Amino acid sequence: MIGAITARHSEEINIKSGSNATLSCPWTEDSVKWYGIYGHQYSSGKSILSSLPPSLQERLDIWENDGYNLRIRNVSRYDEGNYQCSSINGTKYITMFLIAPPTSVLFENLVQQYIKGNEDQPMNITCKSFGGHPPPSLILSQNDYLLATADNGTLVYTMQPSRIDDRSNFSCTANHSELKIPFSIESVLYLNLKTERVTMETIHTLYEFDVLNASCFATGGRPPTSFEWNLLGDYYNSSYEDVENISPTETYNVKSILSLEVYRSFDKRQLTCRAFDSIDNDGITRSQTLEVYYPPSINIRYQNLTTEDNNRQLICQPQGNPIIYKFYQWEHHSAHGEKIRSLGSGLNGILKIPELERTQRYQDTGIYKCFAENGIVDKAGNKIQSGSVFFVNEGRPQLSIYNPSKQFCKLGSVGSLVVKFTSWPPPLNLTWLKYEDNRNFVLQASERYTMTETAAVIIDSFHDKKIHVDGYIGILHINEVTLKDVTNYTVQIQNEFGLELFTFFLNDIPKSQEYRTNNDENKGLFYGGPAVILAVLFIAAAVIALFIFLRKRSHCNYCRSRH
Repeated sequence: MIGAITARHSEEINIKSGSNATLSCPWTEDSVKWYGIYGHQYSSGKSILSSLPPSLQERLDIWENDGYNLRIRNVSRYDEGNYQCSSINGTKYITMFLIAPPTSVLFENLVQQYIKGNEDQPMNITCKSFGGHPPPSLILSQNDYLLATADNGTLVYTMQPSRIDDRSNFSCTANHSELKIPFSIESVLYLNLKTERVTMETIHTLYEFDVLNASCFATGGRPPTSFEWNLLGDYYNSSYEDVENISPTETYNVKSILSLEVYRSFDKRQLTCRAFDSIDNDGITRSQTLEVYYPPSINIRYQNLTTEDNNRQLICQPQGNPIIYKFYQWEHHSAHGEKIRSLGSGLNGILKIPELERTQRYQDTGIYKCFAENGIVDKAGNKIQSGSVFFVNEGRPQLSIYNPSKQFCKLGSVGSLVVKFTSWPPPLNLTWLKYEDNRNFVLQASERYTMTETAAVIIDSFHDKKIHVDGYIGILHINEVTLKDVTNYTVQIQNEFGLELFTFFLNDIPKSQEYRTNNDENKGLFYGGPAVILAVLFIAAAVIALFIFLRKRSHCNYCRSRH
C-alpha cells in the first residue's frame, strides 16, 4: 500500500462546509498516491481513480503546484477526517475539520441550578462548551466583572469565596466565528455560610431538683446551625430548637434549649454548648459555670475510742450550698432506734462527749446524729438534714444491770445460770468457775455442765435509759441440780482489752420467793423454773414445805430460778 517511508509530516486544516479545500503534497513523482476517508485510495500520480463513486470522483482532482495536491470541491461533513499523501520519499498526514459553532455551554456540577460552595474554602467553577471546531473562546465573569478566559472549550476557575461573594451572579460566554450571537449561561453562587455569632443566655442560681432550661443562640449560618451540649463529660442533644429563616440574606437564626433536672453534682461545673455546621465541625463554644443551691449532706468525722482515750469528740461536717450552716443539738440513739439523750449546744457542730467514769464509758456507744441546715429544703420539703454514725467506746466486757446476781433453780432438774453482757470488741472466751470446798475450780463441758454463748439483743441501761443493745448471752446449764450446786459461780469474760469477773449465787426456793417479793423491779431471766401460770402451785408447794419442816425439820426439796 505504501512504500518505504523516509519522512513523516502531519497537518491540520479547518474548512467551512460547502467551500473548496486544497490538501497539499510536496512530491511530484508518479508514485504519489492519495488516501482519503476510511483509508480508501483516491489517486495515483496525477489521476483520480475511476473506481471511485461518481459523486465523489467529480469533486476531486489533482492540482500540480509544487506537488501533487488534492483538491476537494463543495466540502461536506462526509469529507471530514484523515487523509494521507504517500510517495517513495515519505508520507504526509492531513486531518481536515469542518469549521462548526458549539452547540451549548454550561456550568458543571450545578446543584438545583446553583453553583454551590463553602464560605472561606477553596472551590472550582468550571464552564464547558460542547461541540464546535475550533473550540470557542470562553469568558467567565462575576457580577459583570471579568474573572478568566480560555480558548480550549473548558474554563476552570479556582477561588476561595467569602461571605460577600454569596449569591453573586456568574456568567460564562462562548464566542465562535460561526456564531452570530455568542452562547451565554448564568448561575448564582450559593454558599454554605459559617455561623457568625453564638451567645449563651445567663443562667441564674439553680436549686437541686429544679429543671434547668439553658439556651444558646446562633446567627448567620446556612444551613441551620447544629448544637451539642456537654456537662460533666456527658453529651446531650438539644431538647428543643427554634429555627428562623432571615430574609433577605436567607441565613438562619437557631435557638437551642437544653432541659435537665438539676443535681448537686452540677454545682461549680461548666455547662458548654457547641454550635457547629458543615463548614466548621469544631464550631464555636460558649460556657457557663453553674451555681446550684442544695441542702447539705451530713458527714461526721470521728474515730472509735477506748475507755482510756481523752479526746472524746465528734465533728459534724455538712456539705451543701450555700455553705452557711445552722446546727442543732446532737442526739444519741441505741442501735435499735431508741433515743438515749440530746447533747451539745448546736453552735458549731462539734460534740464533746461528756466525761464519765472510765468503767461507765461503754454507755457512750451507739448512734450519734448531727442535725444541720443551710436554708435549702430537700425534695421532700425538709429543711433540717441529719447524718449519723455508729460510735463505739471499746473496753472490757460489761454486765447488763438487768442481769440478776441471784438466780434460781429446782433441785433434781436442769438449772441454768445466765449472764447477759456487752463487749466491744467481741469476747474472745467465756469461762465458768464454781465455788466448792472453799475454792473456785473451772467447770469443763461434761454430761453435767453445758456452756453456750450467743450474740443477742439484750436489755441494758445507758445513761439511765432502758434500751435494747447488741450484746451476748452466756448460759451455764447444770444437769440434775443437787444441794452442792447451790453455791457461788463466777464467769470470766475476756476480750482484747482484758478480763472481767462476774459472780452469781444459785438460790433455793424460799430464798427465791423472798427475792421475788423484795426485788420485783429486777425482772431477770429464770431458767429451770415454771411459767407464771405455775405460780399458784409454787405457793402451795411452799406451804406444804413449811408444814413438813415443822413436822420433820427436813430440808427444802425444791428450788427455782427466776428470769
